[in-house]
Amino acid sequence: MAGDRRGADRSLTDSRTAAEALTAAQEPPPWPWVFSFTPDKVATCRVTCGARLGLPEWVLAQDVEALATGHAKQRALLVLDIADGHLAGGRVEAAFALASRALEAGLRYRSGRIVERARGVRRSLTTSSPPKVVRDFDERLHGVYL
Repeated sequence: MAGDRRGADRSLTDSRTAAEALTAAQEPPPWPWVFSFTPDKVATCRVTCGARLGLPEWVLAQDVEALATGHAKQRALLVLDIADGHLAGGRVEAAFALASRALEAGLRYRSGRIVERARGVRRSLTTSSPPKVVRDFDERLHGVYL
């Protein structure tokens, strides 16, 4: 069920336990057909779930571990989830500092997915007088089309 914090927590905890058992017991699967599901990927999923459920404690508790995984584009999307967590926790400046970093990666790789996700982070903040970091973000985002 959507929004089920306890169910998501239980599933993610079970997934981490299973991933740790797989990591210790087996050799890596043959690339490129199968990708390993590691504890780091579970941490990444927890950050994403936390961002979508509006749970900053999930996002901020796992962000360092989760950032150690994936490729640059995946990390940029994860950074945007972390920015969402900072917004949910009321840390606007930290959120938009992170979102700006992710936006730069999106522009560097010409990734419409990252840019659109950055726009989503911006839309989630409504204020009549945004701080400078948000105005700078808006200026950088203005006129970007991929």
